Amino acid sequence: MSALKNKEKIVNNIESEFQDSEAIIISDYSGLTVEDITELRQRIFKEGFFVKVLRNRLVKIAFDSSKFDYPETLLTGQNIYCKSDDNIVGLTKLLVSYQKEYENFEIKGGVLDGNYIDNKQISTLAKLPSKEELVAKTVGLIKAPLTGLVATLSSPVNSFINVLNNIKNNK
Repeated sequence: MSALKNKEKIVNNIESEFQDSEAIIISDYSGLTVEDITELRQRIFKEGFFVKVLRNRLVKIAFDSSKFDYPETLLTGQNIYCKSDDNIVGLTKLLVSYQKEYENFEIKGGVLDGNYIDNKQISTLAKLPSKEELVAKTVGLIKAPLTGLVATLSSPVNSFINVLNNIKNNK
């Protein structure tokens, strides 16, 4: 296989991988040790996200053919590409916490639903509650009135039973 065909195959793989994603976050990892990068990749994979170091030129070709909106400076330097299919908040929380731990790790920006998002927007996304937290809050909001209703309905019955027990105990 020629080098050109191999690169075309890689670009097609990048396109198909990123086309179905909700968001792609691009970070600069220059200055990190191999152990630091390995730890980051393990954390990301453990949470179910995609992470890969790719050639910027090939990513640029894939982004351009997918019509993603991004500044040219985003695809310069030593970049690591992280992708989320359905939990952008979880990915941003993970990357922002990693950025706080390692000063050499810098979140540069990303693409959310085809549009560019900068570092500040990513930090804002990281502050949102996670999907699991929102589900738990929703279930709690639905459950609270039902619990109150059950308590209200069972209260007169319990009072009546207590009166009968007191009468029984007095005889």
